[in-house]
Amino acid sequence: MRRIRYLACLLLLPSGIALPQTPDPQADTDRPTRQLEEVLVTAQMRAESLGDVPVSVTALGADKLNEAGIENLSDLSEYTPNFKLVDSGLVPNVYMRGIGSGSNQGFELSVGIFADGIHLGRAHQTRTAFMDVERVEVLRGPQSILFGKNAIAGAISLISAKPGDELEVRLSGIQGVGEDKDEVTASISGPLSETLGARVALRYRNEDGYVFNPEQRRDEPSAKEKSARLVLGWSPYESVDTQLKLEKTDRNQGGRTLQITHESALTGCSGEDIERNDVRQTDTRESDELNAFNNSFNASKHFSAGTLTSTTGWSGFDNTEYFDADSSTFDTAEFLSIEDFEQFSQEFRFASPGGERIDYIAGLYYQRSELKFAESTPLNVRTGAVQDTGLCLLNTAVLVQADLEREYTLDSEAASAFLQLTFSLTQTLRSTVGVRYVSEQKEGFRRFDIFEPGTRSSANPATIAVLEQLRINSHRLQGERDSNVLLPLVNLQWDASDNIMTYLSYTQGAKSGGYDARGNNNEDGPTGGRTNFEFDDEQADAWELGAKMRLADGAADLNIALYNVEYSEMQVSVFDGVAGFNVTNAGSALTRGIEIDSRWLATDWLLLTGAVAYLDFEWLEYKDGPCFPGSPKEDANTGTCDLSGEVNQQTPEWTASLSGTITLPLGDNVKVEFTADANYRSEHFTAGDLDPRGLQDSVTKYNARLRLAQVNEDWSLALVGKNLTDELTLGIGAQSGLDVGGYRASTEPAKTVYLEASVQF
Repeated sequence: MRRIRYLACLLLLPSGIALPQTPDPQADTDRPTRQLEEVLVTAQMRAESLGDVPVSVTALGADKLNEAGIENLSDLSEYTPNFKLVDSGLVPNVYMRGIGSGSNQGFELSVGIFADGIHLGRAHQTRTAFMDVERVEVLRGPQSILFGKNAIAGAISLISAKPGDELEVRLSGIQGVGEDKDEVTASISGPLSETLGARVALRYRNEDGYVFNPEQRRDEPSAKEKSARLVLGWSPYESVDTQLKLEKTDRNQGGRTLQITHESALTGCSGEDIERNDVRQTDTRESDELNAFNNSFNASKHFSAGTLTSTTGWSGFDNTEYFDADSSTFDTAEFLSIEDFEQFSQEFRFASPGGERIDYIAGLYYQRSELKFAESTPLNVRTGAVQDTGLCLLNTAVLVQADLEREYTLDSEAASAFLQLTFSLTQTLRSTVGVRYVSEQKEGFRRFDIFEPGTRSSANPATIAVLEQLRINSHRLQGERDSNVLLPLVNLQWDASDNIMTYLSYTQGAKSGGYDARGNNNEDGPTGGRTNFEFDDEQADAWELGAKMRLADGAADLNIALYNVEYSEMQVSVFDGVAGFNVTNAGSALTRGIEIDSRWLATDWLLLTGAVAYLDFEWLEYKDGPCFPGSPKEDANTGTCDLSGEVNQQTPEWTASLSGTITLPLGDNVKVEFTADANYRSEHFTAGDLDPRGLQDSVTKYNARLRLAQVNEDWSLALVGKNLTDELTLGIGAQSGLDVGGYRASTEPAKTVYLEASVQF
């Protein structure tokens, strides 16, 4: 009745007389006061609320990264549906919505990784420092206009913490409970003058592995890492901001996780462990030494019409590794690989202030890179590498010995121009159009030689004849290629209400073609090393329909995205079942599904976050795919399988993550937090040949964190547990190298429990 009388009085008021804006006391009592913190992202190259960005984005700030114990991109993938990073025997493989690149130095990543605006397109660069991070943004689907050609499956943007206006010192440490896991991270930040600020971050990590190798009498893979970063921020004028970042990472790893899971012609005679467990046996003392750097200089000049930004990057690494190619106790092949990579990039970008009738971003980009890769191995081929005789005496007999050498170089130069325009058609309706033109040139070279053991003399005819059966021969291949692509974007945004934004977008993506680094022959045919030395650009056509909603008067949000992406000339690298990898353009594939994520501040002390994704992947055409032994699809003439209509590796139908955080006060100055996470993935294949021996069952992993802290965060102490039920899961699977009938797979991290403490002042 009160509201009815209020409206009646309002209608009777003379024109020009306004009532005081006094809110209804009862309405204030009913209105929730809880508000989620607004998440700001730079997915569109300018700071915006996450709810205004027409892209499927997951954003994690420093607090969530610390709460979840996310120490690297592999940890991040556990909390991000439809994103997966798995460590293979050679390099990490990154997948988004089922799209990724295999183990080949000739590939760029399908998921573009950017550190403070600098593209990190090589797999080893995923292992660089993950410390003192302000925010991580995971963008799913092609991001070609603003992030470039090689973000065909999505993009990950890592933003480092910046210098602050006040002196800030932070020290944190981790100590494993019942295991060797030590980590110390320190940062100091503050002003050096009125216009100059600095931030220094350091990290030391020492961790034993979770897989025991009785042959080496150690846990593998152990890791020691030293990282350092210096960030200088200088603003000589109000309209000018500059930032220099110098970053270095030295990482040493001992061993891997690849283990034999199914008996072969050789391992059936050795009696070694072939169970899916945390035991592996290899005769090689494997190691991996990575030295990486990532330096950048950003400068921005603000005008009334917009901001001009220059981003200059120098990045690279050198990597030396010893690797047991057969992952067993037999000295079949021990690889020594040396990889060296350097990259320079320059981008100029001009962006309007935002919020205008027409907003725009335009830019020019240039990048050049050089990759050098060399590999050598003493090879001992046994009868069991060619055929299983059923007799151990014959299977383990050495047929031939040889020294193999591989050399590979790839020089690349690319230039592009891009423009994105956003038109505000009405107060609630906006449309964005964009285009990026890319011109790229590459030169590739591969040399493969076979020598008599311990000499530089060519192998004898008998040795060559045996190796020919394994599709290994001496060769030299080289090529030059040019690629020019035009990539468009169109989207439409409609604000259905003040709290609901919807969008529909179409875009095209592309990933660079190149030259195969790991082929062992120069044969012709569907899987021949000569035929497939050069591979073409991969392309994508993507549709996405989404909505971003602010609910419960700001206490909750909900984001939904439906996507449909068709890929053509898919680049794949799969183990040939003998001793090498085949690189081809597989044909076409369709990936579609739905992604939902939400946050809800249920009470002042309970925050719930969750995400779920459904993925439907199908090879539309893949006639010359790889085969597992005994596959009913194998073509007797070509040795390939038609995988059209099948799924791909690393494509679980369902992935989900649920997290809850309870925060309660303990007196006036202390609080206690408890966080519990559950991360789920449905069953999926771990190898491109869809071998059922590499099928990973559905699994849920549980993590928890109990934390005691001062309210102002001056100190904290936490007990953290990850993979608490100690689930053993496979990462990458493959047939055993040079060993008939066997199977091997890498395994993902086991249960870890550790104490974490931090102090800041």
